[in-house]
Amino acid sequence: MAEHALFRIPRAEPTAEQRKRQDQHHRRNLRIAIRQLERAELYLVALYSLELDDRDAEASVDDLVGRMRSLQRYLLRLKLTE
Repeated sequence: MAEHALFRIPRAEPTAEQRKRQDQHHRRNLRIAIRQLERAELYLVALYSLELDDRDAEASVDDLVGRMRSLQRYLLRLKLTE
């Protein structure tokens, strides 16, 4: 009987302060993700500089760098629009 409530209390909308904290947290996470992509790109460029003389490996590194830059641009746009 205790598990059935007599009255349902609707969920309250987040307060302005809660929304502000959520937005700050989200923007912080976007900044962290962007920095991590920058670091990953440095590692890939270092790998590329090893001159492995393997076209497939170089093409794969180029592809990864391109994809990471694309993701980084996307995250930057997200950060700017919020």
